[in-house]
Amino acid sequence: MNTWQISVQDACVQTLIKQDATLAQLINQIGDLQIQTRADPLKSLIRSIIGQQITVAVAQSIFQKLSIAIDDHWTVNQLSQLRESEMKALGLSQSKINYIQNVLFAVRNGQLNFEQLYKMDDNSVINALTQIKGIGRWTAEVFLLFTLQRKNILPIYDVGLQRAAQWLYQTTKAERKKQLTICKEQWQGCASIGAFYLWEAIHQDLLQYDSIYDIPKDHKN
Repeated sequence: MNTWQISVQDACVQTLIKQDATLAQLINQIGDLQIQTRADPLKSLIRSIIGQQITVAVAQSIFQKLSIAIDDHWTVNQLSQLRESEMKALGLSQSKINYIQNVLFAVRNGQLNFEQLYKMDDNSVINALTQIKGIGRWTAEVFLLFTLQRKNILPIYDVGLQRAAQWLYQTTKAERKKQLTICKEQWQGCASIGAFYLWEAIHQDLLQYDSIYDIPKDHKN
């Protein structure tokens, strides 16, 4: 499995520490990061579509069932062989089946060319992907982060990031999206790294504490 190794000594991380004293506290708590990336672009997009508006656990279960159903061969031909009834049996809704079929059709007819996406800038990638019904901005931004490994992406509408920002910056639920917008501006150029640290705060169960300053020294990563 491909990984994105992020060290506290990296230039981007050091820049974030200098620019944002609050985020610096979280970075010092967590240390280095190892992000599991999604090298296969088709697999990555479908995984994100499955994950839209459902819990992580349910999404993982459906994704694993789909992977087994196609023998982990993430090709347009292999996926196209699945009947809608089979896809529904895996737990996919009709709308998500349609979205997946839209992606497969876009690849077949040349509308979606993965090799070209790697050469485009961030906004062009978002524009290209969101032309396909079923792919919104969040899905496109997740693709930029985990597949293209772009360094300046912060998905403002990600509920997990909003929760982590609310906790870290001690803001209200009503203000947490605005806080992320402020972070995006403050973290300009390295926003992806800030996003990864916010997600890691959730993965390490740090949000159980009242604030970053209440985490005990013996908290296990």
